[in-house]
Amino acid sequence: MSLFPQTMLKATIIVPIEDFPKLIIQLAETEKFMPKETTIIEELEDYFPTTKLDSIRRIESSFENLLKMLPELKEKLSQKIARAYQKIPPLEPLFTNWENIEEIEEKIIEEIEKTNNEIHKLITRIETSQNELETKNLVSKGFRLLEEEFPYQVNEKERAIIGILTTSKASDAEEFVKYLSKKEIIPLVHNKFLIYAQGKKGEITRFLKTISTVRWMEHKYSGHIHFSKLEIEKEIAKRSKDLEKEIKKLEEDSKQYTIRNKEKIMSLRLSIESYKQLLWIYVTSKKTKRTVIFQGWIAQKDQNYIKDFISEFSETVFETEEPDEETRNVPIKKAKNPIMKSFQSIVELYGLPSSKEVDPTIFLVFTFSIFYGIMFGDAGHGLILMLIGILGMLAKGLKSNIRTMFILVFSIGLTSFIWGAFVFGEFFGYGISHDIFGWTNPQLFGYHYPALSPVGSLIEIFNLVLIIGAIQLVLGLTLRLINQIRHKEIEEIIKETGAQVFLYAGILYFLSSLDIINFGVEIPAIVGLVALILGVTLALFGQGIAALIIKDERKNFFRKFFGGIGMGVMNLLESFSSFTSNTISYGRMLAMLVAHFVFLSVINTLADLSGFIVWQILILLIGNIFVLVLEGLLVFVQTLRLHFYEFFSKFYEGSGIQHKPIFIFNKTMDLSKDGK
Repeated sequence: MSLFPQTMLKATIIVPIEDFPKLIIQLAETEKFMPKETTIIEELEDYFPTTKLDSIRRIESSFENLLKMLPELKEKLSQKIARAYQKIPPLEPLFTNWENIEEIEEKIIEEIEKTNNEIHKLITRIETSQNELETKNLVSKGFRLLEEEFPYQVNEKERAIIGILTTSKASDAEEFVKYLSKKEIIPLVHNKFLIYAQGKKGEITRFLKTISTVRWMEHKYSGHIHFSKLEIEKEIAKRSKDLEKEIKKLEEDSKQYTIRNKEKIMSLRLSIESYKQLLWIYVTSKKTKRTVIFQGWIAQKDQNYIKDFISEFSETVFETEEPDEETRNVPIKKAKNPIMKSFQSIVELYGLPSSKEVDPTIFLVFTFSIFYGIMFGDAGHGLILMLIGILGMLAKGLKSNIRTMFILVFSIGLTSFIWGAFVFGEFFGYGISHDIFGWTNPQLFGYHYPALSPVGSLIEIFNLVLIIGAIQLVLGLTLRLINQIRHKEIEEIIKETGAQVFLYAGILYFLSSLDIINFGVEIPAIVGLVALILGVTLALFGQGIAALIIKDERKNFFRKFFGGIGMGVMNLLESFSSFTSNTISYGRMLAMLVAHFVFLSVINTLADLSGFIVWQILILLIGNIFVLVLEGLLVFVQTLRLHFYEFFSKFYEGSGIQHKPIFIFNKTMDLSKDGK
């Protein structure tokens, strides 16, 4: 575990043009090399023109449209949870030889079109059946509205048809059937009419040709037919039932298609991602008549491994160098340690650290859990969170990114248990010493137990959380100082960070003198006075002092000295208000703790008053679930706020980018293990 992200090196590789495709494939298989955004070497030709990237954009767009067409799996919640714990079968690659990138592009497009056609056929069949069912229902509704009740007679020279005609208005529908000897027109819904038409075969044929431009669904009758409305309704009802069964089967088939082809769809997605990364290297590379030159990022610890790998290719040059101070967008590698990884996911919500700033993850491992434990300090709820975390960590088949969430749940559950059991003495809102064990003069390790009460020790707890907040704010300023020393920002150290350190020391003395915060020791007045004087002096005259110290700035001494005073006054006012409010803001931990205790007290009181044992159990169960879910989420948000707004704002930018090595999907991949 390091205070800074892993050191990344800029790697330059020069390879004979005939070995380039093979080297790239094998380099991708190491999953340690990330290509640079561009390789800038003047007077050299691009290996591939940037317009080649249009092909991957088209492929990605086609794939996204394909995913939108996939039939949705309508599973029960229990089935979804059960499936999450199932091991995903290893995925087999669609293609194994990736050296011919043009051929791979054709294969990917072919696979997308093939899958798209299969899905489209299923969807078309479902839509056709649904449209027919809708029309059948309209026919049934319209036929019941026919006024004529006597049986319909059709002789051998006639035909009769019943159907739904879609046209703009009733006059158009009448125009279609005006030359038929027998007809009925029944308006149904907007732009739809039931048509019963009977006439000679030639008339009906002409009618059907006339309406070929509009939507029409028909039933045909001909030759010595005697039928009634009731018989027609029965026929339509039977066909409707058959259609409903057919639609249900088709929907089930479509669902099964998605299930059967899940691995194929995922393999296609990975193939597209591999093609995209491979294409990016081709586009960012430069070439001569005999060689290809490209650049990328590797971790310093992987340098020797890559060097040995490259040495297998004759006449290939491999060079590395550390990025200079001006280099931007140097990627960083994310943590692999499960505990660090779980807390880095929180840091990532704010932003990944850049390559030259402190990584706050190691501090969050302790402070995030401690803060949550104080606000959610109950031994019973802590045990439940720990149990959930343990079950999640032990579950088989979970992806690594999901498992890290359960590590985080276990961590905050552990600190909640420690604070609840050993400091506050609370177990599901009941006092461990008095309510559960009935101790009259409880002691733990020679000290009064519990040490603090969420209601009876408000001043002591408020003082404790302010001290914790002050420590974290001082840590934030210290980390800013480390960042600035690393970046050699001497002027910023003198006029800003140095001034704020002394000002904050003076503010803490000011708060202690007002009994707002008590450090347990008496702070001499001279300490607070000196800190304030130094802080004010550096804030007002820091730019001038820096100009005297920094050789290149001495010629601007008077401008910086007098110009800095105005900004110094503004910085002074802002520092006093922000640091005071930042410190007192940690009092929200006390507010959340009291709310937690009050919620549980109300639930327990309601349970006691209910009398009936079943009602007591239900009230306790529902109430504690409510507190665990709702308040647990609120406490998590407040813990995030204290870190993001109060702590990170002092030193952390979070403008880093992740080191994403290229990979080629040309071998079996077990997603349940690597979490991709």
